[in-house]
Amino acid sequence: MEQDVLDFGRSLNDMSGAFSAPELRLFSDLLSQVESLYGKRLQSVKLVGSRARGTAMDTSDFDFLVFLDSCDYAVEVPRLKETGYQLCLNHGLGSISLSPLTREQFIGLDAKYEGITENFRRDAVDLWPDGLTTLTIDLLCCPGS
Repeated sequence: MEQDVLDFGRSLNDMSGAFSAPELRLFSDLLSQVESLYGKRLQSVKLVGSRARGTAMDTSDFDFLVFLDSCDYAVEVPRLKETGYQLCLNHGLGSISLSPLTREQFIGLDAKYEGITENFRRDAVDLWPDGLTTLTIDLLCCPGS
């Protein structure tokens, strides 16, 4: 059986202590927002870049891939830009970039940016569809409580 192209990334549940409580609340709020916007169209959400690798500085942005079953950039980019802006204002943790794409668009990224999908596969943190619940955030923020 062929592996699903979206089946990559480390599980957030396996990364206890890697993210602060404010970051986990940001992730939870982000997932709530994109689930509300897209419902069944939402296929996966991945944290990528320096925040996912653990090499971020205080001023580093948060980069997310938002996988959808279909994606019209003219519609989705402005929608997610506004969502990222609101999350940035609400959480004050830095810039937030939300990049919408489909499975097919992800596969095609290497034609434009050689090696980028391999970087994403190596570094990503899988935030959804496993989802973040309040319980998950409590366990990750305060192990043993």
